[in-house]
Amino acid sequence: MANFFCRRVALAVIAAALWAAIPLHPARAITEMFTSLTVDKERQLGEEFLLQMQQYMPTLEEPFLTSYINRLGQRLVAQLGPQPFKYRFFIINDPSMNAFAVPGGYVFITSGMIRRMDREGELAGVLAHEISHIYARHMSKQLEKAKIANLASIAGALAGIFLGVPGLSEGLMVGSAALGASSMLKYSRDFEREADGLGFKWMLKAGYDPRDMLSVFKKMSKQRWFEGSDMPIYLSTHPDINERLVDLSHQLSMHQEKLPAQGGQSGPDFPYFAIKMEAVCGNPHQLLRRVNQDLARDSKNAPAAYGRALAMARLELGNETVAAFQQALKLAPHNTMIQRDLGIFYFSRNRYPEAEQILEQLSRANPQDDVILYYLGRIYQERRQNDKALPLFEKVHNLNPVFFDVYYNLGTLYGEKGQLGPAHYYLGFHSLKAKDYPTALFHFRKALQNLSAGDSRKAEMQRQVARLEKMRVRVPKN
Repeated sequence: MANFFCRRVALAVIAAALWAAIPLHPARAITEMFTSLTVDKERQLGEEFLLQMQQYMPTLEEPFLTSYINRLGQRLVAQLGPQPFKYRFFIINDPSMNAFAVPGGYVFITSGMIRRMDREGELAGVLAHEISHIYARHMSKQLEKAKIANLASIAGALAGIFLGVPGLSEGLMVGSAALGASSMLKYSRDFEREADGLGFKWMLKAGYDPRDMLSVFKKMSKQRWFEGSDMPIYLSTHPDINERLVDLSHQLSMHQEKLPAQGGQSGPDFPYFAIKMEAVCGNPHQLLRRVNQDLARDSKNAPAAYGRALAMARLELGNETVAAFQQALKLAPHNTMIQRDLGIFYFSRNRYPEAEQILEQLSRANPQDDVILYYLGRIYQERRQNDKALPLFEKVHNLNPVFFDVYYNLGTLYGEKGQLGPAHYYLGFHSLKAKDYPTALFHFRKALQNLSAGDSRKAEMQRQVARLEKMRVRVPKN
């Protein structure tokens, strides 16, 4: 209960800070913003929410985890047809059970939610539902209906709803017309039913088993009974769980002939993804005990052997870690994830020849794997082979736009080549992600000065400069 109370207090501070960070003056522009919430304005709202949220709620930056969640999300998005904006998927490092989406294509899921999943299809079910809220413009319609007068109210309302701070958003509302608007932003039964139906459709088209969506809701309903009044945030923001279970069961009965074999196309990567989540977010000592118990029961359990290597890596056990990776590879000799993490471990120990041998071989077999390409590029950069590193980093950025670590590498390499426009462009985004807003504003202004007139990135720089100036960010004078 103490942890729960602390999280509530922390989230209250978050929403208060969100309110404080919003400019107070351009009320007319903000009012016009919600007269009609266009696609561009939805995108702007999503970007603003991400920018402010990341100051207080950490998102995971581990390359494989971010790559995996985005690949899974994009597989579902591919079923939607052409979209007006790019969808991005983020893992929030928080133990609560939560997932939500904001306008503009931004989907968030907590590590606590993911760690309760048993199959890839369950994770796909949650993402498909959240994607559907964006696709059907549910939050945008609610915002237009609520007629909230200013951006402070929006930030407070979204914090109150999605981050679980009851009553806080009402306290941030400005003016009597906005009173109770936050309750209006919670999804209606019709919106929930539509998101479930659309998510069901995307899962089927992507080859997943929609029964996994049903199993997630059953799991969370059971969690509610176990925890009593401390309902998972996801259930408070997505109400009427029992009615939705009935509706989904009805859909399943109507589409029996279309359902895939039990489990659908759940990829073989999920057990390794789940183990990696535990290694990154959990206690390495507990993980090591757990996987050793699993291996005692089944000595050929390759994901458990992989988990032992990851736990040892976190515990910095050196040569024992290498031996653990090699043992895992004996059980799964062609497993890309085990080979890749062994290569990354060699890289972290400055054992570049061993790392390069593994990663170059993997890159030939997996030319779209952004994590492999990134670390191979890092080796080339360390060896001053910049002409080999730069195209790899550009490809990583194109494959996974939320792979933020690569922005620093791109910025430094372009700087060394004397191409100041791209250098400041990428270093600005790296500073933005690091929450160093004065430095970000400095780089974005420099990028504007140095990018050519026809460069498509120039418009983005103008937008970023305007955003930071609205936040009253100041670049210190030398």
